[in-house]
Amino acid sequence: MTQSRRIPLWATALLIAAGLHVGLYLVARLNPKVEPMQMPPAAMMIELEPLVAPVEPPPPPPQPVVEPDEPELPKVVEAPKPKIAIVKPKPKPKPKPPQPKPPEPEVKPPQEEAPVVARDEKAAAPQKAPVSAPTQAQVSWQSMLLGHLAKYKRYPEDARRRGFEGVNRLRFVLDANGKVLSYSLVGKSGSASLDRATLEMIRRAQPLPPPPADMLQNGQLEIVAPFVYSLDRR
Repeated sequence: MTQSRRIPLWATALLIAAGLHVGLYLVARLNPKVEPMQMPPAAMMIELEPLVAPVEPPPPPPQPVVEPDEPELPKVVEAPKPKIAIVKPKPKPKPKPPQPKPPEPEVKPPQEEAPVVARDEKAAAPQKAPVSAPTQAQVSWQSMLLGHLAKYKRYPEDARRRGFEGVNRLRFVLDANGKVLSYSLVGKSGSASLDRATLEMIRRAQPLPPPPADMLQNGQLEIVAPFVYSLDRR
């Protein structure tokens, strides 16, 4: 081979490189890369509540409440109207005048004894002053007073439940205007509840009906009245 026909080395390398590029290009065009297909994500199922609210069954009817039978309380018996005792102040005893000394008896000769005359003891005894009967105004006022106190008289519930009965004697002093100046129990009933009820009655009932002027002593009047608490046990 002559010098003029010999191909330079660099030209040969260039041809080889170009051929490789062309071959790779052709291989890439003829065998394209197949990528795997991706499956779409699974659908999410959401369960929605119905638009119409479900009909709830009606609630059961309420059971009737059975209350325990309470024992029947005894009935209060209307007590008879008490009799008012008007306490009059005791008159002060008058001082006795000094009695003169009896004269010394004279010595007389013995004589025949005179017959003894019996004295009438009833005539010699001092007579008591007659008690004046109450006037119509006094009787009317006493009835008015008792009716007024009856409005404020209460039978205690605990005493009625336990069957307590009794009588209270109440002493009270009032003035000309019916104001109670003092009061106290003279005789207790044996039940603290009944005693308290009587004292509360006189406190609630003030002022009382004014008494007639002819019943007052020094502008006051003292009265003692019984109050009966009784139950119907039939």
